[in-house]
Amino acid sequence: MDESYESLCVQLEKLRFENADLRMMLDIVRENYDLQSKLISTQRTNNETGSKVPTDSKKLERLVGEIAFQLERRILFHVFPRQTRLYGFTVLNIPEKILQVSKHPLTGRMDEDFRYDLSQRHLELMERLRMLGYSAAIHAPFAEYIVNTYGILKQRPDTYIAEEMGYNSPEFLRNIVIKTASSKLLKDLLCLLSCLCFMARQDRKPLFLW
Repeated sequence: MDESYESLCVQLEKLRFENADLRMMLDIVRENYDLQSKLISTQRTNNETGSKVPTDSKKLERLVGEIAFQLERRILFHVFPRQTRLYGFTVLNIPEKILQVSKHPLTGRMDEDFRYDLSQRHLELMERLRMLGYSAAIHAPFAEYIVNTYGILKQRPDTYIAEEMGYNSPEFLRNIVIKTASSKLLKDLLCLLSCLCFMARQDRKPLFLW
């Protein structure tokens, strides 16, 4: 009886967290949709009046690249929380790296419990991000392309400056993406940003971590 009750409590707690994640994802998708609608309306008005949105294009492009870079790091640090350095780690080679870090460096013996834990972290995260439209096969190489094309921020701002610049504001970053990116890249870039917003809300940390 006690075991059944405890098992039920565990299941209920798991469902509670899953429902919270779903509500969070729905909020992010709704925010994206609302902002796109507002900006489409604004762009139509600008086109009709002949006005253009003033931008510092190179800086804004680097900010778009930073979004892709930050998501990649966020995913890797989530799957490999013990790793202090991620040189050679990519989202696409996560399964390979899980096997690598699960082996003892001297004996080569596999720590099956550790491997299983990392694999579960990876699978559960990918399943959550998939609900936001993310596919590692598509968006991992896409993120790499964005970083190589647009670059990343040259300097790492301190916490105060990052807050003042709006780097931790999802709405500000969505505006930057929509104003900067070409239409063919927009959908996938907004997917990357949605995933970054979701992960930041989950761990209650800023959008950009340095």
